[in-house]
Amino acid sequence: TFSGAGPFFVAGYSSSNSINADTLMDEFRLYNRALSDAEVGQTWNQQLPLATGPVVVTQAATSIGSSTATLNGTVNANNSSTTVTFEYGLTTAYGMSVPGVPATVTGNTVTPVTGALTGLLPNTTYHYRIKGVNANGTSNGNDMTFTTTFAPPTVVTTAATSIWLNCATLNGTVNANGASSTVIIEYGPTTAYGSSVPAVPSPVTGNVATAVSAVVAGLMQNTLY
Repeated sequence: TFSGAGPFFVAGYSSSNSINADTLMDEFRLYNRALSDAEVGQTWNQQLPLATGPVVVTQAATSIGSSTATLNGTVNANNSSTTVTFEYGLTTAYGMSVPGVPATVTGNTVTPVTGALTGLLPNTTYHYRIKGVNANGTSNGNDMTFTTTFAPPTVVTTAATSIWLNCATLNGTVNANGASSTVIIEYGPTTAYGSSVPAVPSPVTGNVATAVSAVVAGLMQNTLY
């Protein structure tokens, strides 16, 4: 605040932002000159904006399947070209990432961004967040979670073994895809089958291919099954 008889010269500047002398010269042009009568008594408290990093917001995941999901978020680049990724993983340490779509955001408006995930484990909870990086800093969105759905078991029929006059061992593999799966083997003289037997082991659990088998007896000799 300036008061009393002049002339006055700028001796200091108070602001919550960091600025330099050149900025003061450009903004007020008060250096090395006396204040006019109109300027006497005025309080100079000009707030100059500082460059800031991107503003990012994590949003709810969509299109969640047993092994896929779409991650969503928004980015305001604050007028600095911003690279966008989604981090994800089984914990808040994440450990994996995918590029956002779009991968680069510019301008000063809120822009929706998505990220497609594949190869996920079924019936599993994942943590994720959006991340934006530009010349002014790095911003991480809030942590969110989603849980993949159950998947039907993946089964493969393999060749029969130990084939004798009236018996055989039927074989296959089962990946339970994270859910306990009861296993049976169907057989018969046509693709209508008509007979079945529990497999060993059954049920099958876990997320790996497990070998299963079943011994069938009482078969007709010289017959295609």
